[in-house]
Amino acid sequence: MESLQVVLNEGIRERKKRLTHERICDVASKLFVEQGYSNTTIDAIAELADISKPTFFNYFASKLAVLHEIIDIMDQQFVSYITDELDNHNSTLERLKHMMRRSAFFIETAPEITRLTLVEGMGAIGDIDTSQARFKRMHGAMGQLIKSGIIRGDVRNDYPIELLIQILFGSYLYALLTWLSAQQHSLAENLEETAIFLAESIAPKA
Repeated sequence: MESLQVVLNEGIRERKKRLTHERICDVASKLFVEQGYSNTTIDAIAELADISKPTFFNYFASKLAVLHEIIDIMDQQFVSYITDELDNHNSTLERLKHMMRRSAFFIETAPEITRLTLVEGMGAIGDIDTSQARFKRMHGAMGQLIKSGIIRGDVRNDYPIELLIQILFGSYLYALLTWLSAQQHSLAENLEETAIFLAESIAPKA
């Protein structure tokens, strides 16, 4: 009975830590969007998260660490859109269209946090370790999608995979930044058209 209680207590503690971690990220995202990253203080984050400042430092070493965590969460979500497509047997065109639609649906419901992570994420490129980890994760997931398409026969193999990854991500980011700057059209439609064009561009020559 005593050992069972220890297990239960450990589970409760871990759950509390996870919820506190998530709450810090949530309120920090809110403040970064409303006040800007530079104007947001750790004191403000701690107050809104209903924790003490020392407790904040038990979870994050700095405000920048929270930002990197938020960016990492967004990155992981987009990578999951890519890797989920590897589990089905659709064509590369359908995979790209589905991936783009899912991304657009999320971004259209939360454009502010997307703008924050994109802009601040670009600034984080100066952090070599952080940027290398981000690009490696993105590069790996998209590389798997392209390799799968090459095996299927609907992606060309006469150019380096790295170049195809660059084309796919570059087109996606440009479409995203264009929409965020104006939001005058449907992001889902724009990204789906982008997916169709990209699938045609990376297809083998007739």
